[in-house]
Amino acid sequence: MRVLTSEEIRQVEYWARNTQIAKILSFFDEFPRFIHAPQPFLIGSNNESEILIAGDTTVSRIREALRHLDEPFNPHLKEQKFLGGIKREKPEKAFPTLYQELRKGLTEVCLLEDTGECDGKIIRAHSLQKSLFRRHAKNGHVYQFDPFTGQHDANRNLWPDLIGINEATTFLGFCKRHDSQVFSPIEDVSFQNTPEQKFLHHYRAFAQMYYDKAYKFKIIKNVFIELAKKFSPSELNILAKTIYLNQHDVDELKEQKLRLDVRLQKKDWSTVEGCAFLGDKMPEILTANFFAPRKNFHGLIFQDTKSLLSLKWISFTVTATNDRALFLLCGEKGCPVLHEFVKSFREMPLQTNAIVTYVFCAFENFILLPEWWESLSKDVQKKFVNAYQGRYYRRELPNTADWKLKELVP
Repeated sequence: MRVLTSEEIRQVEYWARNTQIAKILSFFDEFPRFIHAPQPFLIGSNNESEILIAGDTTVSRIREALRHLDEPFNPHLKEQKFLGGIKREKPEKAFPTLYQELRKGLTEVCLLEDTGECDGKIIRAHSLQKSLFRRHAKNGHVYQFDPFTGQHDANRNLWPDLIGINEATTFLGFCKRHDSQVFSPIEDVSFQNTPEQKFLHHYRAFAQMYYDKAYKFKIIKNVFIELAKKFSPSELNILAKTIYLNQHDVDELKEQKLRLDVRLQKKDWSTVEGCAFLGDKMPEILTANFFAPRKNFHGLIFQDTKSLLSLKWISFTVTATNDRALFLLCGEKGCPVLHEFVKSFREMPLQTNAIVTYVFCAFENFILLPEWWESLSKDVQKKFVNAYQGRYYRRELPNTADWKLKELVP
């Protein structure tokens, strides 16, 4: 266990009051898993409370708190919330393993079952077509972070593992017929920047996210039920809040799913708009995400994602066409969040670095091409791993790629 010194505590509090969250994260990146604060210290503010660390805690819990802090820090709060406590002896024996739930298998469902013509044979549907990265795999494998089964280092930092291309980016959300027929215009045809292709990329990003929140997340709920038999409600407060917020998202997204399904059936592609950027080489990282962004590419907050009010969601896709990088940002037609997000991206001087940084800092589902990842030094890899662990945008990451992107004219 690492004990913080008085000088270190003063330094962290200085950063906290000046909203230098990235510096606090970088500071704790070098710490072991368990830390001890001999006196309470401030890390920032969140809504109505100052957030302080006291006693024994873990670096992962500090990271979790940091990503939800106010920006800028609110110096006028009187209420305080303390995170920490007494370190448990052999805590790993107190928690049931996720493997027990994973062995039961993930839910199989066709998200388009209600639209008809479902053949009932659920497959591992790819959010990014396998043919894109098969040729760039290492013995049929690519790298991917897996929070459930991935490998951790001594400080419990999650590192990317090699995963077979038949499993990478997959989810059990479509039957064979729907997966092959619906997405054929983006699977079997080069990208032509058509409204239909943008809609389908947007819909597929939505489908994976919706499956993860509505079905895959059930594993976390089941683990919570087991933990509740051993721990007090106060000890499980963070996990309980996570489950509550996830269900809130699912309830909100059900309405979007109904609208998207109807538009898909009617082939009403015009309700989704987007911008496409084409590069001159294969991207080293690929992803398809549907999310409600809190910050633009400059790191400025432009949507209050801590509110329970309805949010504006967009899709963020890094894929390829003819071995050239393709970056897509799509959303509902006229969505102000989409327009602000695209505008901020156009203003970025190092666009590839901005994309890679945003992916590592904001998303879970993405793959890394082995040739690129293995070419990085261990120190550089650790910077990317730290960014993934911290989930805070924006952190400075090494500029290791340039796809020379150019925006396509619709």
